[in-house]
This record gives sequence, structure tokens and C-alpha cells, in this order.
Amino acid sequence: MGPGAAILPPEVSQIHMDFALRTQNGHMGAKKFWREYLPRLKYNNPSVSMIVNRHNQNEQPPIMTVYLRTSNDASLMPAPQPASSRTGLSKAQPPASNERVVQIDMKDKHSTNILDQLVAQVGAVPLRPTPEDNAEWQSLEELRKMGSVSRERINAIKAEKRREAEMLKRARAAGGAAEETA
Repeated sequence: MGPGAAILPPEVSQIHMDFALRTQNGHMGAKKFWREYLPRLKYNNPSVSMIVNRHNQNEQPPIMTVYLRTSNDASLMPAPQPASSRTGLSKAQPPASNERVVQIDMKDKHSTNILDQLVAQVGAVPLRPTPEDNAEWQSLEELRKMGSVSRERINAIKAEKRREAEMLKRARAAGGAAEETA
């Protein structure tokens, strides 16, 4: 659940992100999108290939390329996809004959804006929490509240014991009740 949790349409075959390792020159939003939203997209769309190409050229604009199938012809096998790369080795491939490409410019955009643009351009359906999810969240919140109350009570008991121990220590140091020797 949460931002980035969306179901992509079946036409989406691949998402390719290309951005720099460093966040200067407008690459911060792309990096945040990759860290925060791409894992949720991948979790909810395991059949969609998601490739990330990171490189050292901050001058190049960060681009997201989404490949959409125009036909579901079974005779056209998908081309082997490169693995993600931290050294700029996974460039975006040209689309196959049964694909079209949607490019999203991520330069100087916030990660939420990139997500909104992706959802709008490909027609993704954001996931909403179910009644069971809401009930689970409420029960977890109740447990947090009960834990907080219990923690405060235990801390008060510990503080009272420390205060009593300190008072006994001062009384003994002042020559109060003499300790009996056996």
C-alpha cells in the first residue's frame, strides 16, 4: 500500500529508468522515485521488467522510458533485456515492432510528480486499502496507544524506585538510621 502501489495495464512490458548517480542537475526526483516508488510498482507488477541505468553523466537529463505493447502477437518473442547497471551499461533499447514508447522527462521534478505523470500516461490504477487493511491499521494503532500507556506507567514506576533509592542513600549519608551489625 501507499504511494507507488499501482497496477500497470497489461500493455506495459518494460520500464527503463536512466539517471545519474549524483543528484545534481535535476536528478534528485529520479533517484527518490527509484528508491521510494519503484519497489512498490515492481511488487505489484512482477511480470513487468524494470531496468535502472545509473551513470556518471549529470549533464544528461534523467529519462523514464515505458514500453507499451501495441499487439499481443504470440509469435513475437520479447528481446532479452539487460540487467540494471550502476556503471551506465544498460541503455534503453529501441522498441520492438509490436511496441510503442512513452518517455517521461524526470529532470527537476519531484518524485510524486513523476509518479503522477507515469500513472496518467500509461493508465495505471492506484491501489486503495481494502476494509481488511483499514481494520488492521486501526488495530495496530490501538496496540501503539496501549504500548504508549504501558510504557509511561513502567517509566513512572522506575522513576519512583530511583527516587526512593536516592532518598535512602542521602539518609544513610546524613547519619540517619544506623545500620545494625550482627
